[in-house]
Amino acid sequence: MIALLPGESRALFPRLTDEMYDLRQSAARTRFDRPPGAVNRLAIVDYFDSLDPLYVLALSNAERVVGALRLLPTTGLTMLNDAFAARSPQRLRIESPLIWEASRLTLDVSEDCQRRRQIIDRAVGEIGVALNEIAKNAALTHVVGVFDGGAHRLLSLRGCAGEALAPPTSLDGAEIYLALYEVGRAMDAQFLRLAGEGACRPVNLDSLESARCRGR
Repeated sequence: MIALLPGESRALFPRLTDEMYDLRQSAARTRFDRPPGAVNRLAIVDYFDSLDPLYVLALSNAERVVGALRLLPTTGLTMLNDAFAARSPQRLRIESPLIWEASRLTLDVSEDCQRRRQIIDRAVGEIGVALNEIAKNAALTHVVGVFDGGAHRLLSLRGCAGEALAPPTSLDGAEIYLALYEVGRAMDAQFLRLAGEGACRPVNLDSLESARCRGR
């Protein structure tokens, strides 16, 4: 299942918001791809979260957050233009009303990956299908992904890592990859095979927030 959470509504849905941030923290600890001291709430919630992005949340059958992605228009401040570009030899910048940035892709890999492969695959698939649908509705042509090493490896293993835009670089101790996705059928096809039935089934955020905590 997919839930769309506008950044300005996070205070209205604290359970979903906290689960998303906790997922980021858990993933950072699991991968060990951040410097010492970085796995705390101040580091996990970065400056770009303050810009009220749109969050795409993948939910388990128990309505828990098992995957998340952050979306920002490239006409404003983005990780690519305002954090990555200055450190990249190519000085790559993308600013277009037809392109949005997808960043902070996080998946629930805190337990054995092999045992949870089905959950991870479905989360990747549903997030990708939802991203393509959002982009089409916004009349976008492309989405640029800014992914850390862990997210990039997960996407690569599933054949949906997008087109590389530049060599990876280091940002705050994490390996960062840039990927370009063309919105449309080809992008949809990459993720639909992972999503399975029920991809992007709409959910009611109010009912999710009031739901009691349940195991994933």
